[in-house]
Amino acid sequence: MLDKLGQGVKIAEQERDTKNLEGFVADLFRGKASFEKISFWPERPTDDWVKESEIRLKLERFFKDKDRVDTKMIEKTGNIPEHTIKELSEMGMFALKVPENYGGLGLSQTAYVHVLELLANYCSSIAILVSADNTIGCKFPILNYGTPEQKAKYLPELIKWPSGFCFTEKDVGSDPASMKTYAMRVRERDGKTTGYMLSGWKWYTTNAPYDENKPLAKYLAVVAKIVDWPKEVETTKCFGLFIVPTDSVRVEVGPRNEFCGMRGIYNSNPRFTNVCLGKDQLIGEEGQGFKIALGALNTGRIAIAGSCVATAKKALGISLWWSKERKQWGSPIGEKELIGSGKLAPAAADILATRALTEYACARFDEKKDVRLEAAICKVAASEKMWRIVDDMMQIRGGRGYETGKSLSKREPEAPSVEMIFRDARPNTIFEGSTQILSQWAMREGMDDYLKKGQPLLEKGNWLKKLPAFAYFAKKYLSLLFSSLVPADVPQDIDETLREHLKFVDSYAKKFARTLIVCSGRYRGKMLYKQLTLDRLFWIVVDLYAMSAVCAYTHHLKAPRRIKLADLFCKDARIRIEDNFRALKNNNDTLSRKVANDLLKEDVQI
Repeated sequence: MLDKLGQGVKIAEQERDTKNLEGFVADLFRGKASFEKISFWPERPTDDWVKESEIRLKLERFFKDKDRVDTKMIEKTGNIPEHTIKELSEMGMFALKVPENYGGLGLSQTAYVHVLELLANYCSSIAILVSADNTIGCKFPILNYGTPEQKAKYLPELIKWPSGFCFTEKDVGSDPASMKTYAMRVRERDGKTTGYMLSGWKWYTTNAPYDENKPLAKYLAVVAKIVDWPKEVETTKCFGLFIVPTDSVRVEVGPRNEFCGMRGIYNSNPRFTNVCLGKDQLIGEEGQGFKIALGALNTGRIAIAGSCVATAKKALGISLWWSKERKQWGSPIGEKELIGSGKLAPAAADILATRALTEYACARFDEKKDVRLEAAICKVAASEKMWRIVDDMMQIRGGRGYETGKSLSKREPEAPSVEMIFRDARPNTIFEGSTQILSQWAMREGMDDYLKKGQPLLEKGNWLKKLPAFAYFAKKYLSLLFSSLVPADVPQDIDETLREHLKFVDSYAKKFARTLIVCSGRYRGKMLYKQLTLDRLFWIVVDLYAMSAVCAYTHHLKAPRRIKLADLFCKDARIRIEDNFRALKNNNDTLSRKVANDLLKEDVQI
């Protein structure tokens, strides 16, 4: 079946983390709402709180001093001044997660994400500068996969200046099979590898350039296929990750790319032409490059979720201010149902829920627990909810929202630039895995148990070999069906209003798992092609998880005023869950596919 899906899927399948999934979300796929895994919110060490508070205080002072950083000028010129980058370095912004014994600040994932939220609130370009370096860059691979010698050699420089990570190419977004960049082994006569020759063209590398062909990053981490001859690049499945100094001969960082938003982002498309690399510049082992990149994405997705929460809060703040300030037909527009009830209230509820998802993912990461599903879900949920809240902000601001900040400031100097927030927010549903890619990826990971047990049913041959698989799924289905008759075991110390929502989660987790079994049996080998079906299932599990997280988080905060927000989110989520279950049976997927095929094959008159 994987052959039909292409080499890229086969490679991703081979390189994926094969450890059994653990955690609350993984159990939802198995039909169990394990509230004991989410009801007791982990406590952070005191020293981590203190370090975070000190850094946040420094940053608040930094951003309020226009002589040190002028965020409006960064937006206007598209440049972060070098003195600003140096001052960020002096504050430790490029060593946030590096352990103290290597000269870093040693922040937890939770504290790190909180710092990024503050940066995103003030300047998205600076937030990207810092997060692209700390989240992935060169530090993550060296800290987690580097030798003691590599750590000693590179970390003292890396903690002082931003670095970059090169993966994407012209024809490579999420499909590694299409990668053309290669590292050709250099061998001695006895066949021993002594180094590599790197060649290729990478796209969209953040922190690579500063000016025209002048590097910002001193080092780039580059994912490449490892070959003996260039022609092998089309067929090899061996990936490596290399640390490459940007001052190396025949490295060209290239001119900066320009985007409609995040105008201060330093991003380009570096070229490597027969760049000589020593064997000690390979991070990890041959064959680990793609897997290292996938590992870095977990922390990156959580970081993006945190930035999205900050942006959503900022957007809601502007919407609330204008909803009270702007009067139409004798009353503030926030008192109108379409604005107050239809936009402001759901936005506040969604922010609380996505905050809960992000905090829980951070806590699991800090406890060194499996976060594959939690990271993907919090990134997708936070970015999608944030984008709707930002879009609603522009709608609420009306003409002032669509007008550029530069133009509006001539008449209203203190007015917030909604247009800038709108532009800067848009890429978050794309970065670190688009919504569409991650929804399918999460479903494939979550269904891993079912795919393993059901593999005999996908193969041609003796039906006797299929009987154990049939028996397993029949037993599983009946077990889930009968267990739904047992009262839900939900935490008793939680507010009664929220406890009712957890009972819903318990019941619908079983229904979700039963539905997975039915869909797997119905579509069998075609299941991975049914992307709209998988997408509906994905959003069901997202809402079940988010309901549980927001209830647990609200209970943890001990803030009664947030119970209404959690209650609203859960009631809206229940409606969405019911709608998605109905849509699994009643939809226009077949007709839509026929129309899409017509559009793709011929010039259809519309």
